[in-house]
Amino acid sequence: GKGQRIVSQPGQVAAAVSEVLNEARATGPGDNRNFLIELNVESTRHNEIQLLGNGQWCIALGGRDCSLQMHEQKLLEVSITEEMLAAAAEAAERAGQRERAEVLRTDLDTLREMEAQAARFGEAVKLDSASTFESIVEGAHHYFMEVNTRIQVEHRVTEMVYALRFTHPEDPTLSFTVDSLVEAMLWMAVHGPALPRPERIPRHGSGAEVRI
Repeated sequence: GKGQRIVSQPGQVAAAVSEVLNEARATGPGDNRNFLIELNVESTRHNEIQLLGNGQWCIALGGRDCSLQMHEQKLLEVSITEEMLAAAAEAAERAGQRERAEVLRTDLDTLREMEAQAARFGEAVKLDSASTFESIVEGAHHYFMEVNTRIQVEHRVTEMVYALRFTHPEDPTLSFTVDSLVEAMLWMAVHGPALPRPERIPRHGSGAEVRI
């Protein structure tokens, strides 16, 4: 974008700052010379965590990888679940693919951290709907971007891998299972805080959505 420069060495900073100020025409007396310094992440993945909350509890429902994009529009959404990554890491280990297994375990740890952070965020703001916690992932590191406080079109990818079981807190024999996030939102809209925290139930090993 206009006014952006990438610096990889401290010695490049002075020249980059001068270029930005000249481009912004902010070299005169009294001009606003403030600018933003950000971490430049070269090799990234775009991961998002599905959240659902009723204002008291908040549950994370795995992640989705939406790194394949064109013109800032998502082309492919692939589910990311603890169950899938753990099974893949174990299979790689059995096949003698130790490096691949290590990468998968790193992805598993990263997913668990993102899910935990997303759930804590939802509880802190008393989230009472479906939302998406979005992050940039680079190797073992992840960086929070934003939360979309709405249902997204790719929510079906999450529904392919997880269902929700709501159990009566005083009678474990009474429960019902919901396969649709929209249906869960309706239950929360009707019953609100009275709705108990659900348990996520694995349905399929993975899910994907391709946009043509």
